[in-house]
Amino acid sequence: MFEYIGRSGLDSARAVKLVNEIIVPQSILTDEKIILDFSGITNVNSSFTNALFLDIFLKFGSNNIPKKLRIANCKSNIVEIVEAGLEYADERSKELINA
Repeated sequence: MFEYIGRSGLDSARAVKLVNEIIVPQSILTDEKIILDFSGITNVNSSFTNALFLDIFLKFGSNNIPKKLRIANCKSNIVEIVEAGLEYADERSKELINA
């Protein structure tokens, strides 16, 4: 992810672009897990993680996330924001699908 977003994930539009231009095309080519490697990333905000994970959940389905998605090398200062983004995406994607 570092090569695409740099040291900080602060732009929700960039998160959605990352999913649509990098993550989805690569996952279509292979059946491997999606690994979001946070190496070198020192800061993210909730807008970024909410957009990133919600888009992933909507594209792959919340039931598939545990077997499809892996988070790696997440610094301790952003773990809570990443976890909150995952929770938000899980709840919101279910609301949107059931609406």
